[in-house]
Amino acid sequence: MIQYFDWLPQLEAFSNVDSIENELAIFRYSEVIPDLLADMPFQVETMNNPHKFDFYMMVQHTSGSATIKIDMEEYELSEPLNIVKIAPGHIVEINKISPDFDAHIVLMSKRFLEDLLVYINGSVPLRLGSHDPIEHLSEEDNVTHAAEMILNGIRRCLQDKNNPYRMQVVQHMMMAVFYSSHHIRENSAEEKPRTNADVLTKKFLGLVKENFRKERQLKFYSDILCITPRYLSRVVKECTGSSAAEWIERTVVLEARALLKSTNMTVQQISDELSFPSQTFFGKYFKRRVGMSPKEYRRVG
Repeated sequence: MIQYFDWLPQLEAFSNVDSIENELAIFRYSEVIPDLLADMPFQVETMNNPHKFDFYMMVQHTSGSATIKIDMEEYELSEPLNIVKIAPGHIVEINKISPDFDAHIVLMSKRFLEDLLVYINGSVPLRLGSHDPIEHLSEEDNVTHAAEMILNGIRRCLQDKNNPYRMQVVQHMMMAVFYSSHHIRENSAEEKPRTNADVLTKKFLGLVKENFRKERQLKFYSDILCITPRYLSRVVKECTGSSAAEWIERTVVLEARALLKSTNMTVQQISDELSFPSQTFFGKYFKRRVGMSPKEYRRVG
């Protein structure tokens, strides 16, 4: 049986975990996981069996070794300086961890990463956790040390509870981590050229960014790309884990959320800005995705 983990709320209670709004948590493995497993010894067996997470996880391996399976494929972390990326729904099985294993671990909620990927769409490959989940780095990669500095910076930012812009700062710093990681892959001699699917997905995401305020029908984008809507959705799903329609909706909702929080535009004006036929239609569309009406979302601060 495959177990299911939702550790974000539990981890926020640990003093060595820096987190924000149950959206992101960051910590060192050696400072938290041994204590977590000591408090919940039954989870040791669970971790050694196939399990899933309800969040995205990025692990920057710094010392020790481990053997893990991701979607039934075994990976050896025999040397430090690896980055492991795991997405919700992937089956993970931890076979062995050495006593000196350590890593920086970042857990991101689905919503946090969805917002992040909308911001960076088209500029870095989006195969997070779906293909090549482990990146092998080297001591010569200056980006390795830069990424560690950024992660430490994120922790300091999260500890500054008086900063009203913590979430925005953390989002941009995590974007820097993603760009640094991609820079390593681009400069690797073993980097494979982008596939046709990657190129097509990048074009699609660029078109969405340009046209989402007026065009939400998949056929509009597939016609421009000279392919069928069904084929477009399948390719985008394979590359990003989300369908083409989900990307369009996600982009629209992120823009609506930004306008509600950062402008004085009325809900009707935002509805018009995003080309909805009526404020009522916009309200239903927004609530289906966010779980609350536009007015409620603006009011919660």
